[in-house]
Amino acid sequence: MAEVLFRHLACQHWGCSEDDLRKQNLDVLSAGVAAADSAPASREAIQVLKQKGIDLSQHLSQQVTEDMLVMSDLVVAMTPGHLSMLQDVRPDLASRMRLLREDGFGVSDPIGGGIDDYQQCASEIADCLRPIFDELIRKDAEVQ
Repeated sequence: MAEVLFRHLACQHWGCSEDDLRKQNLDVLSAGVAAADSAPASREAIQVLKQKGIDLSQHLSQQVTEDMLVMSDLVVAMTPGHLSMLQDVRPDLASRMRLLREDGFGVSDPIGGGIDDYQQCASEIADCLRPIFDELIRKDAEVQ
């Protein structure tokens, strides 16, 4: 959910389509430390995001790779355990990695839960993404 919520936020900010995000030098992808490759999003996640006007129906999960970590300017982990695993893989890239929540807590995975759990998770992710997005925009403006 985080990937498409971030894309949606970026599209709203720039008033563009997802296809135009690369023109803004933004590429967003999602990968899990224990994800099954090519698994579709859950029915509940698709339903919750559809209510927000976001299509998750074509999303397929993928396992994070070392190449992804190397190519990324920023890696955002959902839980402290995930962050630790990623930092263990590439400790030299730890400065590019952070938790989604600023308070150091993880975002609970709603898998196996009901629609309310997915709605709560989507809201939590969206709330956490806004400051990250704003920080990236500020840093980009400083570079230019």
